[in-house]
Amino acid sequence: MKRPFLSGYVEGYYGRLPTFEERAGIVRKLREIGAGHYLYAPKEDVYHRREWRTPYPAAWRREFAAFVKASRKQGVSVVPGIAPGLSYRYRDARDFETLSRKLISLTELGCDEAALLMDDISTELPEADRDAYESLGEAHGLMLQLLWPRLRARGIRRLWFCPTVYSDFFAPEGVENSVYLRDLAPFLEPGIELMWTGKAIVSPEYAPAGMRALGKRMGAPLVLWDNLYANDYAPGRVFLGPFAGRPKALLQAAGGMLLNPTGLHHTDLFHLDLLGGFLNGEPARAAWKRTLKAWEVPAEFEKVASLFETPLAAFDKTLKPAKAPNASEVKALREALKPLIWDWKSPLKREWYPYLYAMDADLRLLEKGKGAPDAAWVRKKFSVPVAARLLR
Repeated sequence: MKRPFLSGYVEGYYGRLPTFEERAGIVRKLREIGAGHYLYAPKEDVYHRREWRTPYPAAWRREFAAFVKASRKQGVSVVPGIAPGLSYRYRDARDFETLSRKLISLTELGCDEAALLMDDISTELPEADRDAYESLGEAHGLMLQLLWPRLRARGIRRLWFCPTVYSDFFAPEGVENSVYLRDLAPFLEPGIELMWTGKAIVSPEYAPAGMRALGKRMGAPLVLWDNLYANDYAPGRVFLGPFAGRPKALLQAAGGMLLNPTGLHHTDLFHLDLLGGFLNGEPARAAWKRTLKAWEVPAEFEKVASLFETPLAAFDKTLKPAKAPNASEVKALREALKPLIWDWKSPLKREWYPYLYAMDADLRLLEKGKGAPDAAWVRKKFSVPVAARLLR
């Protein structure tokens, strides 16, 4: 029997914590595009990561249980995650019991899947554990070896695992030579989903052959944690281009794909429409044009879209390499931005406004001659250190 392609949304970004009402809106969109999972792993939730040993408050548990129940009615599975890596003590059985109890307590709120996330921590074992394990990969594998049977015995059908080496970026020696991945692989039993971001944390493209090969080496299909639209590392920018560099063949080469976007509610709904195009085999640019039309984004946006497409435009084969616009191009771009900034009214525009306005300020800075901004304008529009540099 062919396994299903897992798809959905990761609430896995830094800096924003959605409301349960917003989460419910995301779930409705997931149902609309045919995606089935909402992975709950917000870095801003102190009980998820920093204070992972502390139980969730009763009021939050009631809200989460209601969210899970409502999502299930929509055909979407909510996957609660815990990220203990910042302070986990691998050789301390009490920490394992605390982790196990807390994860089980979350699944008891109506979930039949769970997630363990060990991302964004050091790839080295803590000093106190270095004489007990061959590597961090072995330590994580042994955690899974204990945790997965305990969850499975309680009816949990899937355990999502985000490793510390979740990208080629964290294996400078090459993934084929990674001690972490080598020592982790023997513990990846059926039912454990291995998450991966690709060649980079934000990957410009995915090669199906590479995904298939690494999945075979690890003994588990890779579920792609896609950060293409994430902007928590660049909160002054927003990325709104086509869902490019993701060929249709990934639907067979990978085990699934979850989108980790921005935490801007309507913007994430827009991004999920682009994911829906991918899941339905639609060409990326065609899906993008259709989505712009569906959201009633003014036609002028296409004239400035190259400024917002992706953080990786210079490396994305579907786009022209980034270059500085000349004077006439700057003028045309600013003309196109005017109706987007001043005339367009929509919930999406409210979220995009700061980025559209800031882009206009950047373009005005490029203008030369009589229209160049004066010192007072620069001080008003830019941060203190940047303004000081520009005025020097």
